[in-house]
Amino acid sequence: MHGESGGPLKKIEKWMKSFILWIEILLAAFIMITVLISGKDIVVLIYTVFVTEASASYEILQGLLTHILLLVVGLELALMLITHSAGNVLEVILYAIARKMLISSSNTMDILLGVISLAIIFAVDKYLHTKDVKRLF
Repeated sequence: MHGESGGPLKKIEKWMKSFILWIEILLAAFIMITVLISGKDIVVLIYTVFVTEASASYEILQGLLTHILLLVVGLELALMLITHSAGNVLEVILYAIARKMLISSSNTMDILLGVISLAIIFAVDKYLHTKDVKRLF
């Protein structure tokens, strides 16, 4: 009798974990499909950079970089949803901060905070990860 206690609760817990995992996989698939569909926008932006005169192409190039980095963040987020590792969480944060720094840093304080944030991420990766976990860099 003692071995049977918690049996139905364990089954419900196992079912819920499996259900949540499938939802995460579905969300990751939606993100990946969206990224693939957005690939056409990248092609259009690249073409626009080539056909636009040099003085106006700066803003278009910045838009291209913004779009590409956003897609990279989306792909890393999809990977994080599937793999559930600390390294993937750090990579998502790393790319999000790098995107913010490269695209919308308007003053020195934004850049300084971004550099400090990146240094913290690298320190966490180097000193707080266990030996058996894959390192970011």
